[in-house]
Amino acid sequence: MEIRNAQRGDLPRIAALFWQLGYPNTMASLERRWPEFERREGDCWVAQVAGQIVGVLTQNYVLPLSTTGEYAVVSAFVVDETLRRLGAGRALMAHAEARAQARGCTHTELSSSMRRQPAHLFYEQVGYREVPKRFVKDYAPRAAAPEDMR
Repeated sequence: MEIRNAQRGDLPRIAALFWQLGYPNTMASLERRWPEFERREGDCWVAQVAGQIVGVLTQNYVLPLSTTGEYAVVSAFVVDETLRRLGAGRALMAHAEARAQARGCTHTELSSSMRRQPAHLFYEQVGYREVPKRFVKDYAPRAAAPEDMR
């Protein structure tokens, strides 16, 4: 298993993985946003097995004025649903955590939909704890998966 920085050429596979996560993205949309993502404080890694991308994790970094240190936010994380439980998720998460620690981050945060119970168990197994509540106010429609993908 290889964990490496994602490249523009990986976007078709990343888009397919995002669909599995419930975030429909067109290639045009991802290609348009890719240059901006590369300029920001963030990373995108893929897990690759035998030349095939099996997972993706994106991580952003935040330094609020109100805290004493930067922290990491996992903003997307998915392993192909047909290839889970083979170690790709653990490898991606360990890589992201090592990067956050190397940057001096105080902690890593992530959020997960209430309907993703197996993901919650995974996060607990790799050392995360649930810290409820989170509030969101939308200003514009967000991409939503078709009903059959929810």
